Amino acid sequence: MTNDNPVRILLIDDNPDDRMLALRRLEQEFEQLQSKEITDIKQLQQVLAERKFDIVVTDYSLRWSNGLNVLNQVKQQYPDCPVVMFTGTGNEEIAVKAMKSGLDDYIIKSPQHYTRLAAAVRAAWERSKQHQAFKEMQQRYQQLFESVPIGLYRMTPTGQIIEANPTLLQLLGYPSVQALLDTNISKHLVDTQANRLWQSQIDGEGVVRNLEIPMRRCDNTMIWVRYNARAIRNSQGEVMYYEGAIEDVTQRKQAETERTQLLKSEQAARAEAETANRLKDEFLATLSHELRTPLNAILGWAGLLRRKQLSPDKVQRALEVIERNAKSQAQLIDDLLDVSRIIRGNLRLTVIPVDLQQIINAAIDTLQPAADAKSIQIDSFLEPSQTVIKGDSDRLQQIVWNLLSNAIKFTPTHGQVKIYLEWLENAVQIRVQDTGKGVSVDIAPYIFDRFRQAEGSITRSHGGLGLGLAIVRHLVELHGGTVWCESDGDGKGATFIVELPLKPQADAESVGLSTPS
Repeated sequence: MTNDNPVRILLIDDNPDDRMLALRRLEQEFEQLQSKEITDIKQLQQVLAERKFDIVVTDYSLRWSNGLNVLNQVKQQYPDCPVVMFTGTGNEEIAVKAMKSGLDDYIIKSPQHYTRLAAAVRAAWERSKQHQAFKEMQQRYQQLFESVPIGLYRMTPTGQIIEANPTLLQLLGYPSVQALLDTNISKHLVDTQANRLWQSQIDGEGVVRNLEIPMRRCDNTMIWVRYNARAIRNSQGEVMYYEGAIEDVTQRKQAETERTQLLKSEQAARAEAETANRLKDEFLATLSHELRTPLNAILGWAGLLRRKQLSPDKVQRALEVIERNAKSQAQLIDDLLDVSRIIRGNLRLTVIPVDLQQIINAAIDTLQPAADAKSIQIDSFLEPSQTVIKGDSDRLQQIVWNLLSNAIKFTPTHGQVKIYLEWLENAVQIRVQDTGKGVSVDIAPYIFDRFRQAEGSITRSHGGLGLGLAIVRHLVELHGGTVWCESDGDGKGATFIVELPLKPQADAESVGLSTPS
């Protein structure tokens, strides 16, 4: 039989003839053999210190010691080194004692036993190599088990962890292995549906592959893991334990979540931009229509006046139509200029003490003809002023005018509009209530936005650019107040509420507003 490496044998025997016979037989057994003969204690200690041997063959009866002492010395320093005792002076008691101390084989010296000696040495050496290979394999496995960056475990069918590597310990946040071994894995599974899926797969297929689930760490923080497991069964098919791997995939999950959120944000931003562009296009179409309508009336009646073919009554009517449409066009232009100033942050207030009752009554007087034309009744409920409020008189009147005009516009014939002035503890409240078409749930969040109109573009039944409420919101905010709308839905009317603080926002002669576009 050939061997890659020579067998190094330590031969301990006082009798040179016995050593010669033993070596002759061992050389026949092993093609490559290195031997070292030991005849005294000094040689033995020197060789033991050097550790240049693979197997020891010793006699029991030595002048300077005995085989049991040699056995103990060798095993004390090299527990895995095989030792064979080849002696003619021992007995059964010595053999038993030696075997208990780790002796690999015990052979009686006799001519017919030299062959058995060689076989015993080979068997001991082969067992030693196998043991060493198994030990190295165990060490490699243990190193892999402890160093792999994935949590490895074994657990009972009831979920009790019986073995775990340091990565799993760190992953679940336990301070010690024993603390983890005292734990049932079920306490870390927070998703009952995922837990049932895990159990159904392990019961049905015997394995769980790449199941991604949330887990709770020891400190109650949450992580995402990829779970793999398999059932280990005995010869009767009963589950002895589960073994598997748990990999932390929290960072990847977070990245996926962030990507999903970014994608949704990007899609929402794109949709918002598309909506804004569509609304601007609709607004421009509305603007063109609203400017052209009074202009056509002005040009038409001006042409009739130029031809001087109208009766005095018709002339008077023509002048009234031209004046009314010119004022309408001027109002449209004023609204556009106000929105432009708001966007550029150039809208200014001149702050002075104001009388809100007078401002509201003036707005009512201005819009009374429009209300009378639709047989709409305007009722006012104005509490007497309890304190002086500071603001821009013209802009406050513009707020009331826009709200009243909006209420009249969207209230059907024979409807009713109510306006309230109420003084609160730290604020004053103006409410404009109508019996009109109301505000739908869909449009309510955007009722004060620019370029937003509930009726769409030029196909709507009411005129105007739809900028009045947007202007109201900015003017109210410029005064330090808030405005909101309350409505029970379509056909149930609406109430617009303006609340202004009694404490003035600024005592300077004028203040400005900077509004991002």
